[in-house]
Amino acid sequence: MDEQEAWDWLVRELTGGTEVTVHPGGAGAPVTYRATSRAEVLPGDRGIRISCFQGRELEEPLVLHLDPPSLAARLRDLAEDAVGAFGTRHDEGLEEACSLLMVHLEETVETARPGEIHLVPARGGFDSLREPPA
Repeated sequence: MDEQEAWDWLVRELTGGTEVTVHPGGAGAPVTYRATSRAEVLPGDRGIRISCFQGRELEEPLVLHLDPPSLAARLRDLAEDAVGAFGTRHDEGLEEACSLLMVHLEETVETARPGEIHLVPARGGFDSLREPPA
C-alpha cells in the first residue's frame, strides 16, 4: 500500500457509511443499522475535518492532523503492534495497522474533551488538543 492508497482508504473510511441488517432468528422483523461518517479533506491534503463519526454527530468538528506521507509512516509504525493485537498478517501488516488506527481514532473521538478539536498522532494512538500542532 503506497501513500496515496493509504490516504484514499482513510478518506473512504471517514466519508463513507456501512449498513448491517440483523435477522433476529424468528423473534421479530429484521433490523437495519446504519453507521455513517461525514468528513472533508482540507486543502492540500493537510488534514481531514470530521463532523460525524460512525453515525454520531459531533458537537464540534474535529481536525485529524495527518497527510498522505504521515499517514503512511503511521501505518508502518503500527504494523507490528497491529499484527500482534489481531493475530494475522495481511499486506505486510498494513491491513491490521489500518484497523488498529481506526480503533485508536474511535477511542480519541470518544474521550476528547470539549474544545479539544485537534487530533494528532501520539504514542499509543492520538492526542486531542485545544490548539493545532505547531
